[in-house]
Amino acid sequence: MSLLGATEPILAGNIRAVYDASTAIADTDWHDLTSANFQDTTTGAACAADLQFLWLGISNEGDSSAHLKYRARTLASDPTTNEIAVGQFYSDDLGTLIAKVRTIAIKKADAADKIVLVAGFKTT
Repeated sequence: MSLLGATEPILAGNIRAVYDASTAIADTDWHDLTSANFQDTTTGAACAADLQFLWLGISNEGDSSAHLKYRARTLASDPTTNEIAVGQFYSDDLGTLIAKVRTIAIKKADAADKIVLVAGFKTT
């Protein structure tokens, strides 16, 4: 709540971008993703590096949950214990976190799973 008693707006960033893990990831290891991995939905170009994630949505057409971290992986074989399980659809307002998230990591349950990530990034 703000000092005026009103809820502050949640911003989703001034860039919307997409990453198709369906074709880009062909295994079940953890993979680090930054803004440079995403394609800007308005220009089709790769996003600039080191942008802050403000919003993240994930569509998972797989039969099992994928897993997500709001940080870089340690190893490709990191366990999934205490990580975020992603079912058919997941979204979160990362801009509300105290930490500024610039890298996420994702792990498919099955290499053939169709997973697409949509993100909102902050440029300034």
